[in-house]
Amino acid sequence: MSRKSTGTVCVLKNADGEPQWHAKFTRANGTRTPWKAIDPSIHVDDVAGAKAKAASMAPKVRAASANGGAGETVEDYAKRWCTWREGRGLRCIVEDRTRLGHAFRTIGALPVLTITRDDLKRLVVALDADVQHGYTVNADDKRRPFSWKTAQCVYGTVQALFRDAQRAKQPDLCVREDNPIDGVAGPDRGTKKAKTYLWPSEFLALVSCERVPLRWRRLFALAVYTYARAGELAALEWPGGDVDLEHGTMHIHRSKDEQRGRGTHATKTSAARRVPIEANLRPLLAALHGESKGRGSVVELPSDGLSDKLRFYLRRAGVDRADLHTSDATRKAITFHDLRATGITWCAVRGDDPLKIMQRAGHADFETTRIYLREAENLSAGFGEVFPALPSLLMGIVPESSRTIRQRGKALKTSVFGGPSETRTRTPRSGPRVLSPLRIPFRQGASAYFCGV
Repeated sequence: MSRKSTGTVCVLKNADGEPQWHAKFTRANGTRTPWKAIDPSIHVDDVAGAKAKAASMAPKVRAASANGGAGETVEDYAKRWCTWREGRGLRCIVEDRTRLGHAFRTIGALPVLTITRDDLKRLVVALDADVQHGYTVNADDKRRPFSWKTAQCVYGTVQALFRDAQRAKQPDLCVREDNPIDGVAGPDRGTKKAKTYLWPSEFLALVSCERVPLRWRRLFALAVYTYARAGELAALEWPGGDVDLEHGTMHIHRSKDEQRGRGTHATKTSAARRVPIEANLRPLLAALHGESKGRGSVVELPSDGLSDKLRFYLRRAGVDRADLHTSDATRKAITFHDLRATGITWCAVRGDDPLKIMQRAGHADFETTRIYLREAENLSAGFGEVFPALPSLLMGIVPESSRTIRQRGKALKTSVFGGPSETRTRTPRSGPRVLSPLRIPFRQGASAYFCGV
């Protein structure tokens, strides 16, 4: 990697014969510029001030000399910008590179120093056209779905790029004196689809259905009762004390995203939070702790397909409400993330303090929380009991079958009225049997449990 260009300074005489600081810079092709006079207000004894001024000018000179003197293109600048952001630990780099790819078709080959508002207006028009078509053509010449929200995200990323081109903390990224995107209207906004969530009766039908594998029912219950994001659930561990059953609290301070190669990192809002454990969730957490013996992750999440599996198992459980399975201009089919929305909505319906809801959900601003509050105000009547008691099957407690009950009655009758088997008959113990997940009867979907269905 080449050394960062900062310029070389020297005191020379200007055209009037007066001593003044001058600087020489390295061009993009490695050649050197002639001596250039810099700010005359810098005193000849102020060496540090002269060097600082030269360092701020060097990136602009280098960028202007790139591309055969035409200047560094937007695409080349964006590569340096994304690398810098990645080094700062930002988690949106994968999405940023994808979004910028949409912008490169219009402005990618233009010099970043000469981009004007008209160029950026043409970009907005192109984004609006893709939204109207409903698709965009990527570099691989394949059509990809393109919605108004995607267009908004592309525009937001381009805004951030030109903001940093003017005033980034990294000196070599400050290549412009102005921000050309200021005052440019963004893409048109479309219809905002309503949030999707489960009614308590639908949730109970899902987690009570024995045709749904036990590990999936447990995962769905945890997602709703903790109202945590999928990555935050995946990062919960027993050894780290993330779940404190004694004091009834859960510490959510990390997120895991192995699918995108991000590993473990801070939460979305970079703020840790402690959440009280819902009373009806504690038996399930106690069962999970006992089965794992307090080792490893609290729950294992598949790498992908969470939303598809949720919709599949909802249908299997007989929960086929159209709003949960339909995606159109005004509706969005339920996703795994909407289980978090379900839990937050339930909190609002229950009448929890709005600020507590905001803190427990980990929202960065109150306006996000307000969306759930408004929804709860409209639907609180007849909503049903929120955060109901979970089925005993989730804790590995298997109810006795009717055959077992008949056998117990027969044994009891023989012991009371006598018979040849009286001395060898023992009345079965009362109460349900507690089985571990490895001894789940086949009728409960054991094969599906082991196969990861």
